[in-house]
Amino acid sequence: MASICFVAGDPSGDQHAAHLIDALRAKVPSLRVSGLGGPAMQRAGLTLLEDLTAASAIGPFDAAKHLGQFRRAAALLDAHLAATRPDLVVLVDFGDYNLPVIAPLVKRHRIPIAYYISPQLWAWGRFRLRYVRRYIDRMIVFFPFEERLYREAGVAVTWVGHPLIDLARPSLSREAALERFGLNPFRRTVGLLPGSRERELSRHLPLMLGAARWIARRMPGVQFLLPKAPGVSREQLDRALDGLDIDVRVSEGSVYDALQLMEVAAVASGTATLDAALAEVPMAVVYRASWPTYAAARLVIRVPDIGLVNIVAGRRIVPELVQHRATPSRLGNVLVELLRDEARCAEMRKNLKEVRAKLEPPARPGAHEERAGGAVDRAAEAVLDLLTTAASTS
Repeated sequence: MASICFVAGDPSGDQHAAHLIDALRAKVPSLRVSGLGGPAMQRAGLTLLEDLTAASAIGPFDAAKHLGQFRRAAALLDAHLAATRPDLVVLVDFGDYNLPVIAPLVKRHRIPIAYYISPQLWAWGRFRLRYVRRYIDRMIVFFPFEERLYREAGVAVTWVGHPLIDLARPSLSREAALERFGLNPFRRTVGLLPGSRERELSRHLPLMLGAARWIARRMPGVQFLLPKAPGVSREQLDRALDGLDIDVRVSEGSVYDALQLMEVAAVASGTATLDAALAEVPMAVVYRASWPTYAAARLVIRVPDIGLVNIVAGRRIVPELVQHRATPSRLGNVLVELLRDEARCAEMRKNLKEVRAKLEPPARPGAHEERAGGAVDRAAEAVLDLLTTAASTS
């Protein structure tokens, strides 16, 4: 019976890994899966050694606060690999931990490694390509520019397209979503997407709520919608909203049910910018990190923009407010300008359509496949192909 061990370390990676596990087990029902991750992976059938999603952070300086847990998790994984000898290990994103710590540990056990969701080496960590070349047997990537990067570096790579393409559709009609979230259909709606990690939330939510107050003073009647991200507790959001004198509604469930209701949005840098892009929501991207993390990033970042939506577009199509420029008044002013300028919003929506086109999975000549699950199915095929290759050479 084949077995795969997974390592994921944040809520987003947990969700992506869970979808991949579902796709793998649909193809190989007897597959055994275990490893480090989070609750979504556990629900998908993974035997969870330790939940790392609660310790997810932004950057190595923030991650250092959870060093004890990361060391304990590595030791648990080491013992697990020695005891069970899985056929393959799949690392999922989380480059600050998976590349320098977990990949060498796995290779000491002489187990092949697939890497699902590339760390952003193209942006700031090209020196880490040496880890990829040395330890990773196959990269499975979402973006075409990642495929080019790894091919040029001599790394085996498979580009599968972005799985958000297959997921980016509401489950509710607009009318049903308005009713579910208690929104007034005759009022303008601004979205607030502060991120899914604890550190992201602590840095971005106060900023966005401050911007919401700034907007409400200048455009009375605006309502705000705050989707609850996986890994964020409702109690945490309720505490942040307690005592606010503005109309902020929290939505739970599919983020796309909420996005379809937003005229504009403030979005934390990361995958959420792609969610908003696929829903064609005009946005402002914000990013705040600890000052040590930000200072270190300034030294090594090789791309002009920080928002994934701008990086995929290849140019700045939505405004970015980073670190000290990310203030409530600046953010509020950008969103008010968007609300008042329909021509600018229309141009932004046109550019966001181009982003969708660039996220489409690569065409496979002569093949016909259903849209739903296409990218994740391709990833599962790449994993199983490596699993078969490893079995034939062992």
